[in-house]
Amino acid sequence: MITGITLTGPAFLDKTINGRQARREGYPAGNRAVWPGTPLVSSYRGPTVAPHNSFRTKGGGYNDWAVIACFSDQEWNSLVNLMGNPAWTADPKLSGLKGRIDGQEEMDAEIEKWTLTLDKYELTDKCQAAGVRAMPVQSSQDRADNDPQLKSRDYLTELDHPIMGVRKFQNAPFKLSKSPAGVYTSSPMLGQHNREVFCGMLGLSHQELVEGFDDGTFWPPTFPRYDYLDEYLTKPIESKVLERKLNPNGGSTASANGPFKGLRVLELADERGQWCGKLMADLGADVVKIEPPGGQHTRTFGPFYEDVPNRERSLSHWHYNTSKRGITLNLESEDGKELFRRLASNADIILETYAPGYMASLGLGYDELSKTNPKLIMCSLTDFGQSGPWRDYKTSDLLHLAAGGQMASCGYDAEDVPDAPPLAPDGGNAWHMGGHFAYIGIMAALAYRDVTGEGQYVDSSVHEACVLTTESAVPIYLYTGLVVERHTGRHAAVGASEKIQIATGDGGWVNTTRSGTNFNPRRLKGLAEWMDTKGMAGDLLDEKYQEQSAIEENRPHITSMLETFFSVLTLDEAWRGGQEQDFPWGAIRTMDELMGEGHLEDRDFYVELEHPELGKSFVYPGAAAIYNGSPWKLSRRAPLIGEHNEEILCGELGLNKNELTVLAEGRVI
Repeated sequence: MITGITLTGPAFLDKTINGRQARREGYPAGNRAVWPGTPLVSSYRGPTVAPHNSFRTKGGGYNDWAVIACFSDQEWNSLVNLMGNPAWTADPKLSGLKGRIDGQEEMDAEIEKWTLTLDKYELTDKCQAAGVRAMPVQSSQDRADNDPQLKSRDYLTELDHPIMGVRKFQNAPFKLSKSPAGVYTSSPMLGQHNREVFCGMLGLSHQELVEGFDDGTFWPPTFPRYDYLDEYLTKPIESKVLERKLNPNGGSTASANGPFKGLRVLELADERGQWCGKLMADLGADVVKIEPPGGQHTRTFGPFYEDVPNRERSLSHWHYNTSKRGITLNLESEDGKELFRRLASNADIILETYAPGYMASLGLGYDELSKTNPKLIMCSLTDFGQSGPWRDYKTSDLLHLAAGGQMASCGYDAEDVPDAPPLAPDGGNAWHMGGHFAYIGIMAALAYRDVTGEGQYVDSSVHEACVLTTESAVPIYLYTGLVVERHTGRHAAVGASEKIQIATGDGGWVNTTRSGTNFNPRRLKGLAEWMDTKGMAGDLLDEKYQEQSAIEENRPHITSMLETFFSVLTLDEAWRGGQEQDFPWGAIRTMDELMGEGHLEDRDFYVELEHPELGKSFVYPGAAAIYNGSPWKLSRRAPLIGEHNEEILCGELGLNKNELTVLAEGRVI
């Protein structure tokens, strides 16, 4: 619950600071940046642009879709030219953003007439070649068999499983230059490595291992033993306790002020990587955010404090940059490059999200910087990684959710919305996924440095992070050949699945989850007894339901009875009562309903940060976890543009104020 709230920061601040209600006309916006005919308020997706939608492509099949988004008039004009300048595009109102937003229903319908003439991959290649943002909506099959970017980066690995034979497995969505991350063995069979761990690592003798199996310590006496267990129980191996040796000169040191205290991070990140930087900063690292003079473009993302657009009032920037210090630096100037080299010479980590090869083109790539700082860890988090046919494609959060597979798993049942399109949630999900895995890659590199004293380069891909974050969709296809389908308000699945979101009598909704409707005789009896207190148990107390087979045969009937029962309960009565009955049910809440929530207050989740320049303090979403010895803590509000220039450039690098003035006049800072 708490982890999820930290991913909704801009919406959270929009509520606590601007007082904006979460339930509003036309919300949510679906695939569009703003829903037609509704007020122009931020959907927390990023820039408000049009077109910004999914479109059917040639073939017209269930997964024949692509997404197109135009982030500027120039991109729109490029799309118009690519479509052959059809007559409808001559409408003067479409030449500007406001006109395209006002007329996007008609505009999208016309665009789809063109997209239906092209295969989704052909459409993507043509659009990208013309400078238009477009990507295919990829199913699990597409990602496994048809994605050229994943193939080029060896995203899938073939391994020989002792039972299933040769199968494909998904790799890590980042590449480490010195300690490669990958899938090296298939998932273990039950107890497969008991001997390796108990004898090889813990030093037990072979006889002790055998006795542990015989007396039930390592294996249930009533459970049949597999052939591979009996095989290794008859073959002794030499016991050897393994030890991990640490390099005393390597890595980070934990402290009561945050687990990353003592780490210096240089962050050159936009929306792709600022979440990764925030995680490190809130956990105690000294993260120095380096922006171009005038500030990072992400400062133009809404919502804004008091709805006044200003680079110092972006609530999105406020949320994703807590606990950081900030300086400005023009890396394309010679003075800027030199100052950055000096900062990098004693940095632990550099996090950057520039286009592939850009930092190296300035002479600021890992190979160059590591010559003077061999312990340096540099992570490049880009849309598609440093290599591959899609390396230079232009994209966005929406496009990543299309190519990454989220949209192919998200949408409505045909009976609810006929011919429904694949849908993308808003909230910057692609950037969260990319940032999380970049963070994991950096932590892996830090662990390697702790042991060896050596830094390394991390090539992290947002696309691969998204592909890996669709739960079982890809494995289902890899192991069964079946493709999941979209369902209303629940997880994608192969074929039909039961509804898990149920309405309550006061207009609320309860998410019962699949495990919450996976009844056994004991749980169903408890539910029926609760329903009986309101005279609504029907036949559910019948003895036949003490047989699992009867439950399976009557699942639609049981679900219907539950829906009727919920219709006379309030939201709180339904989900809290379910929890008391040992069901993992939860309320579907808006941001309004989270404010002042007792559980969050008990965990000191709400954090008040001071904004001295405004003479005010505001409530922020706090730590997603409680650390007992090295707290996760928001230490300060996001930096103003160049706020720490003097502190860092003068206080740490030794410049005087006159030199600082000259750098400012020369647009170096």
